[in-house]
Amino acid sequence: MIVLGFLDPGILAGFARYAREKNWILNAFSVLRGTVPSSWRAHGMLTTNTSRSDLHRFVKKTAGRIPTVLHGCNDFGIPIPNVECDEKAVGRIAAQHLLEQGHRHFAFFQYSRHRHAILRRDGFRDHLAGAGHGCTVLETTSVHGPGWEAWFRREIAKLPKPLGLFAEDDILAARVIESGIDAGWRVPEDLAVVGNGNLALVCNHSQVPITSVTIPFAEGSYQAAALLDRILSGKSLEKQTTIFSPTGIIARQSTNAVAAQRPVVQRALAFMTSKAQNSDLNVGAIARDSGVSSRLLYNEFQIDLNSSPMAELLRLRLRMAKELLLANQTKISDISESCGFANLRTFQRAFHRIEGLPPVRWRKNRIPDS
Repeated sequence: MIVLGFLDPGILAGFARYAREKNWILNAFSVLRGTVPSSWRAHGMLTTNTSRSDLHRFVKKTAGRIPTVLHGCNDFGIPIPNVECDEKAVGRIAAQHLLEQGHRHFAFFQYSRHRHAILRRDGFRDHLAGAGHGCTVLETTSVHGPGWEAWFRREIAKLPKPLGLFAEDDILAARVIESGIDAGWRVPEDLAVVGNGNLALVCNHSQVPITSVTIPFAEGSYQAAALLDRILSGKSLEKQTTIFSPTGIIARQSTNAVAAQRPVVQRALAFMTSKAQNSDLNVGAIARDSGVSSRLLYNEFQIDLNSSPMAELLRLRLRMAKELLLANQTKISDISESCGFANLRTFQRAFHRIEGLPPVRWRKNRIPDS
């Protein structure tokens, strides 16, 4: 039996895959109908957290009668085994991404006090603190009620630009982008937003496509089903909580700007963005367009971003390449050429050095059917 308060297609896919392998009869009527199960007889239950009070009561009551495994952090307050993502690692990934974009001012935005939100916040803040930065925490109990927009505008107006913001999840990230734009903030130039969960329907169709930390929900739910199987087989548990890791981050337009402060660097980055496809682009050309010498340009980048013009150009080209890798099945050689690399070998070596694996394998890890 499956009872889900949080529904992601990946969670159902992981449960279903394990059920097929073990020839289970999987009862998902509650999920499909959005109802509380009644008159069901089941040997075990797979569940997620839920904010619905009726489902919450049902899960707590039923978990006392049949073996139950939770996918997600345990917010039920009952001793049931669970399989959860390393939520602090989620926060660290978001923080590192914003740091790499050159941000110095940060905020975490949450609308729940659930364990996953707290752990994400702590991972985000701790990683920033280790890099010498503070973090403002914005918190509300709802993003739907009257007055929310006015409250958000007041709060964000207190914060400096450019701001790197990590939202509790993708849905909140989308609301932040909409409200930020309405308040006159440019996304991503003034406000860079990172979400969590990589929900394609939300991230790809937001007013500005959302950069998001990816969580392998299907892997976690498969592990949860396997854990329930062990319990049903009478095997003892070595531990109450099983942890799986987030996959990484998918960068989209909501963070697609380096947070430069100095006018020379801003001009140079704008020129680099417009000419990144030109494989002959060099420091001299960037400096001339920016109205400074090559040495002064280098010094400005060091002061502002602790980086160099060519390092930022490489980062820009790799970001473009990753967007193309995820968007379509274009040949790697064509992606290399369209992103300004001198040749395929140069692209593959640079990609492997920065990402830790070749571009083909990187795409395969994120799009399994590619």
